[in-house]
Amino acid sequence: MKLIIAIALVSGMFISGCSKDYYADGGTLDPDKTMTLGMSTMDYLKSRPDVFDTLTTLITLTGLEAAVNMNGSTFLAPKDYSIYNFFKLVFPDPEKRPKTFSELTDEEMEAIAKILKNYIIPGKQIVRDGLNKTYSYDTTYGGVKARFNIVQDDYLGNVNMGAKYINFGLDLGIPGVFEFYLPVQVETADLHSTNGIVHVLAADSHIFGFN
Repeated sequence: MKLIIAIALVSGMFISGCSKDYYADGGTLDPDKTMTLGMSTMDYLKSRPDVFDTLTTLITLTGLEAAVNMNGSTFLAPKDYSIYNFFKLVFPDPEKRPKTFSELTDEEMEAIAKILKNYIIPGKQIVRDGLNKTYSYDTTYGGVKARFNIVQDDYLGNVNMGAKYINFGLDLGIPGVFEFYLPVQVETADLHSTNGIVHVLAADSHIFGFN
């Protein structure tokens, strides 16, 4: 029985692999039919409170809803887990960690707003088919240089084999001195909202703010 199941799985892999590329987010589906959200970027994020509840709250508190919903823009959405790890890093002592966002100071909220702006690429709809393995560059709403490229490897580390995914990197270097990009993998790509593109970032290897 196990042999039959194994043969069926391998056969399925060959059938699907012959006709379409394999993407890390299962993006072999037709984007026009399956990835058109039919709502704004903010409405999509609000429709997924299990993943983005903390994110949407912070966007609203920092007054960035209109920026996230800018027409023709791209939003790279960090999950709540990434934000949770950010607060654990900033406030390592659980006793001193704010219980609610109302406990954050104006300076702390301004710092969060600055971070959020770097997940917005204004006036540019970045999609996977428009990217290559070589780097392309854009500027975030926060004025920081960002780069994108396609990466392909498998679980053994073999390049040009296995899943393809987008890497989003933010320049954390010193302007005018050196560039240093810290990358994060896009977990779900090319979600088409009514105002732009949404990419969902992997949370297991990314802390909000690229910390």
